[in-house]
Amino acid sequence: MAEISKLLTQKEVAERLRCSEQKVKRLRKLGALAYIPGRPVLIYESDLEEYLSRIKRQSEPAAAKPVVIKPVRPPESPAALARRVWLARQNFQRDKQDRTKIKK
Repeated sequence: MAEISKLLTQKEVAERLRCSEQKVKRLRKLGALAYIPGRPVLIYESDLEEYLSRIKRQSEPAAAKPVVIKPVRPPESPAALARRVWLARQNFQRDKQDRTKIKK
């Protein structure tokens, strides 16, 4: 003999899921939660359990990921930093001059 499942209203389902009635309505409209149309909208308890089992994440043992330690670059000396800035400015000026030559 088939087991008869309890019918729940949308408000009762929202209380069980600890969410708003609007979310339950969205779930119904998206087809994620089966329901019986009417006033009030009724949802079988078994359908709610099925929905919960679909969205429940199964706990899996975490795979051991190798820890990658990036080497820390030693800070630059002020002279090396000044040289890099000077070269960047020189390259920028050269590129700017090349662009103006192309436009002419």
